[in-house]
Amino acid sequence: MNEQNPERGRISLDDLLKANKAQFDKVFANQMQESGLLSVDHRPATADDLASASVASSHTANDVTAQLNARFGGRWSSEIMEHSSERGSVSVLVKLVIDDISKMQFGTARANGDKGKALQRAADDALAKCYAMLADEEFASHAEGTEAVSGPARGLPRAAQPAGVPQESGGKLDIVTLDLIENALRNARHEMDAVLFRSAMSPVIREQHDEYPMITDPMGRMIVGQFGSYVPAMLKTQNFDLEPGDVILQSDPFQCGGAISHINDWLILVPVFFQGNLVGFTSMFGHMMDVGGPVPGSMPTAATSIFGEGLRIPPIKLYEGGVLNQAALDLIMNNTRTPEMNYSDLMAILAGCRAGEKRVIELCERFGADIYGDACEALLARTERAMRQLIVQNLPTEPQSFEDYVDDDGCGNGPFKMKLTVWREGEHAYFDWTGTADQAPGPINFYLHEGMFKMFIGVYMIMVFDPQILFNDGFYDLIHVTLPKGSLVHPDFPASLGCRTHTLSRQFDVMGGALSHNAPDLAAAAGYGSSPHFLYSGTDQDGRDFQLMEILYGGIPGRPIGDGMDGHSWWPLFENIPTEYLETYYPMVIESYGSIPDTGGAGLHRGGNGIEKVYRLLAEGDVSIHDDRDVSQPWGILGGKPGAVSNKFLIRADGEKTPLPSKIDNVRVRPGDRIVFCTAGGGGWGDPLERDPVWVRNDVARRLVSIELARSDYGVVLEGADLSVDRRASQDLRDGMRRNRRALPMFDFGERRGAG
Repeated sequence: MNEQNPERGRISLDDLLKANKAQFDKVFANQMQESGLLSVDHRPATADDLASASVASSHTANDVTAQLNARFGGRWSSEIMEHSSERGSVSVLVKLVIDDISKMQFGTARANGDKGKALQRAADDALAKCYAMLADEEFASHAEGTEAVSGPARGLPRAAQPAGVPQESGGKLDIVTLDLIENALRNARHEMDAVLFRSAMSPVIREQHDEYPMITDPMGRMIVGQFGSYVPAMLKTQNFDLEPGDVILQSDPFQCGGAISHINDWLILVPVFFQGNLVGFTSMFGHMMDVGGPVPGSMPTAATSIFGEGLRIPPIKLYEGGVLNQAALDLIMNNTRTPEMNYSDLMAILAGCRAGEKRVIELCERFGADIYGDACEALLARTERAMRQLIVQNLPTEPQSFEDYVDDDGCGNGPFKMKLTVWREGEHAYFDWTGTADQAPGPINFYLHEGMFKMFIGVYMIMVFDPQILFNDGFYDLIHVTLPKGSLVHPDFPASLGCRTHTLSRQFDVMGGALSHNAPDLAAAAGYGSSPHFLYSGTDQDGRDFQLMEILYGGIPGRPIGDGMDGHSWWPLFENIPTEYLETYYPMVIESYGSIPDTGGAGLHRGGNGIEKVYRLLAEGDVSIHDDRDVSQPWGILGGKPGAVSNKFLIRADGEKTPLPSKIDNVRVRPGDRIVFCTAGGGGWGDPLERDPVWVRNDVARRLVSIELARSDYGVVLEGADLSVDRRASQDLRDGMRRNRRALPMFDFGERRGAG
């Protein structure tokens, strides 16, 4: 960038967006025409269809028995294979056999004081599900000798293919077909991302990838994706009759059961139809740069209700039958400081959903809707079986609790305790947030959707214990969650939510701590436990408005398999915004960006370091900062030491240096001012005195650890310009340190405010 005149040659994003808006409109109009969906006769999904997604089965046992007798006479039989009673709920596994065909399904019922009747209801429920799987004569005729096992019902049986529509593939679902469909869906999910990244214009989506795709079955159960199914909760309060060409938009967490967690996330839902029937949904949500409210970026740190944060969009049809609701779009875009950018990102999200929709339809065309539906069921069932094993192997049978704290809410209140109790009963896992602090006056509240938390649990357990398992909703019935109403993790309307990512991030630390009691050797320490945000807005020297939001990263915790990563994101697919991008499109120079030595906790496996980023600002404007872990240290485990806390500074052009709190809005800056943003490190794992001295020496050579800390925490003595290890001096030092120290704690919280 030209240091003499840094504004010369800088391209305005607004100019690019305005120039391309007409092109976006044309592209998406063509997409609607090319889809060919609107010319197909169909039966729209009704409100009754959607409402029934929460009902385990619409059949009664008498109905099913009568239908089985009428259709198969004495050629059928049923058997209860196993049953269990846990926490007031009865679960049974029933096997239905018709000639050489068999199906097994779980059924559940609440005991309500009478376990005998509950057992009968659960068995009736399971039998009805078995029959629903075999009811299609076309499918049954090709299913000879097969046996399928599925978990407890998670919703309405999938939409049946209409009579008279042939299956293109004919035949049953086999392992090769299942593998083809699974990988096609995985690829479709990543294609949705790729389409979005090519089309979006905001750096937070285009560069940092703050977006989340999903493909579901007809009941809204996630088959592939990241955050778990939110479709039933999203549609629960709305009486939509869905048809091809419909697109639903919404952004209000309180009107979708927490499907999204703050109003900056705009969510698109597209129903997918094939041969006139609903076969699933595609969906994505992404973070919008601005949605109105008192401060640029729409995440005010001083907000005390959601009304003070910006525009709330209830679930509405943005498109109905392929026709754009222009009035609604105009109203929405009239309530943002970045309408062109929001418009491009919104349409890019829709394009991603359309890409997923196209791939699902292609799978139905290739294999038939029945085979596609059977594959979805098989993938859900496989994940459920795998999760059952993980639960039994890794969760305690006796309740285990863990606590950690969010430092403050941005309004002078805190700390706020987060407490989680974990246990299992049989193959079912229980996660209870009772004991968590009441909701905060400020915006750190996290309106936690139960399904989303179940996905967090699944992702954590899968990544820690068996990373090859496919993420989907198949295991949801195995997870039971208690979210106390009016608490930090389930606040009452109209609680403010804009800074909820600090609570969201901290829950992973709490979850890891709770799970570590039963399998400490497989647990990780605490990470930077926050979601650092830097926001900068103003008017440049050419009179053009600009607005930036960047998410920064910190230290990932030390782990059983190795060191934590330095300056890495908690979210697995996030990336940083390249310096070249920032300096091209915004009036700033990035003077430095790198790891902060000694901020990762010492351990056999070192915690990752936090990062320091120094912004030199070239235009007058306002800065907002969101972060946490500036008081409570990220804890170490099994003798590992805690990581360092975060901190921020404003350095004026004349050299005056002022510390900044972790959450603050409207910091007025002028040309030449600097913001120094330092994030927290990660906790260490295991005894630091067991770390190979050569590893310590290499950390020092890479400027990740100082010579002083190598000696004080690791007992490693280095000498000379080449930093050679003095083996004898190091051994003597380590022996003395071992003799004089206390027994190593399970957790080392360092300075932990509010722990009492």
